[in-house]
Amino acid sequence: MSGDLPPLPPGSPRTKRHRVANALNSTAIHTLRAARVDDSSTGLTPERLSLLSVLVYSGPATMSALARAEQVSPPAITRIVTALEAAGLVRREEVPHDRRQTRVIATAAGTRVLERGRQARIDRLADTLAGLDPGELDQVSSALALVRRALRG
Repeated sequence: MSGDLPPLPPGSPRTKRHRVANALNSTAIHTLRAARVDDSSTGLTPERLSLLSVLVYSGPATMSALARAEQVSPPAITRIVTALEAAGLVRREEVPHDRRQTRVIATAAGTRVLERGRQARIDRLADTLAGLDPGELDQVSSALALVRRALRG
């Protein structure tokens, strides 16, 4: 990734907030590209890893909640869950108070797969940050905390 950022799109306001948002967008994309290099070692597609992540970190969820979280259609969620279930990474159970709904739960094997993939991403990003001195790492950490706060609203 070069240090250059793409220009703001035509018609976009030229405010400082928009320039920072442009830099954040570009940096986030490049960061994700660097981090996902090792994702293939999990044997899962990005869609399956994403859904498994929702279940591991947010807990069991209904199929409709998963479709909303992943911003895909109910048939797409069904396909992804079916594949994860066949691999032994998730299991389905009926929702006790509404037997029409199904809740999906990550299995211990699913959690292990996700954590191995997460460790590979963290290691790759840590290597990327190796050239920064401790003060610069503190600056990155502070900036990330601000972005997380802004995302919480």
